[in-house]
Amino acid sequence: MTAALVLALVLLADPVPGDGIRLAPDPRLPAVGAGSPVPGGPTVPPLPAAVGGAVAGLAALAATRARGRRGAGEARGEAEGEEPLVVFVSGHGSASAPGVFSHLVALMGLDSDRARYFDYRWADGGREHGRASEQASIDETADALDGYLAGLNESGRPVYLVGFSKGGAGIAELVARWDRGEPGAAHGVIGAALLDPPMASGFHGWLQSLGTLWGPIPDDGGYDPIRCDLRGCVDTRRHLGRASGVEVMVVRNPQAAITNFADVPEGLRVYEASDGKPGFLPTLLTRPWQVGSRVAEAHLAVLYDPRVAACIAAATAGSESCSLPLVGQRPAAGVVVHGPGSALKVPLNRVL
Repeated sequence: MTAALVLALVLLADPVPGDGIRLAPDPRLPAVGAGSPVPGGPTVPPLPAAVGGAVAGLAALAATRARGRRGAGEARGEAEGEEPLVVFVSGHGSASAPGVFSHLVALMGLDSDRARYFDYRWADGGREHGRASEQASIDETADALDGYLAGLNESGRPVYLVGFSKGGAGIAELVARWDRGEPGAAHGVIGAALLDPPMASGFHGWLQSLGTLWGPIPDDGGYDPIRCDLRGCVDTRRHLGRASGVEVMVVRNPQAAITNFADVPEGLRVYEASDGKPGFLPTLLTRPWQVGSRVAEAHLAVLYDPRVAACIAAATAGSESCSLPLVGQRPAAGVVVHGPGSALKVPLNRVL
C-alpha cells in the first residue's frame, strides 16, 4: 500500500504522459476537424454521442463502397481470401489516428488502402478528435467501434484491430462483450493487438482512470476488467477472445509500468517489448524529475518498435510468429528502441 500511495503522489505531482501527448501529426496528412474528411472515411460533422455508433457504421460502409472494394452484385463469399483491413484505434487525448500510427504502419509495410482509423468523434460527438478521445468513456468507445466495424463487415473482408493505450482497452471491452454473446460485429474480426493498454485492476486500475477527473493524467475511459453479477465476479481478460473467435495478443513495454498492467490473466497472450532503458522505479529513485518524460517515452516506444510491427504484420497474415518474448521469458539482450524522443517533438508539458 505504501508503494501505491507513493505512485499516486508521483502521478499527481508530476503527471505521467502517455497516449495523450499531442503527437506531431503526419505532415503528409491534413488536419482532421469537425466537418472535415476523415482519412479512410467520409465527412464527420459534430454529432450527439448517442448516435455515434450508427454514424460510425454508415461512415465505414460509405467509405468501403466509395473505394470500390466490390461490385454491386458481388457476393460476400467472393471476398474471402483477401488481405484483412486493419483498423487502428488511438488513445486518450491523441491527435488524429493516421498521425499517431504513421510510423507503425510504415514499419508494418501496410498498404495505405488497407488501413482504417477509428474516430473518437463517433463516440463522443465532439468537434475535435483529441478532445473527443478524452471525453469518450470506454463504453461509448466500444459502442461506436462496434458500429464502425458493422459497416466494414459489408465489404466482406476480414478485419484486424490494433489499439494503442486507451484504444487497446476499448477493444478489450468490445471483445469481452462478444465473448459474453452480446450482439455485435465479432464475425468479421479475426484478431486484435493491444499495445501497452491500461487494463489493470484494483488500485492500479483506479490510477489509470484518474484522467476522467483531470485530463492531463492517464486515463482508461473507466475500463474495469472485473465484471460482477448474481453468479459472482469474473476477470474479462481471462481467455479474452476465445469464446468469440478473436485471436488477441497484448504487447507491452514493462518499463512504462504505470500505463499498462502488471498481472497476466490466464489465457491472455502477453508479449514484452522492453525498449531497453530504465524503468519507472529506477528512474523514480535516481532521477525523479524525469519520471514523466521517461514513462511517456516508454509508453510510446511500442509504436516505434520494429519487432512489434513485425508481430502485428504476421498476425494479420494469420501467423503467430513473433520474436518478442512472452511474459516470463528472458528478453533478448541489448535491445534499445529509438522511439518518439528522437522521431517526434513531444511537448511533455501536455500529458495524457
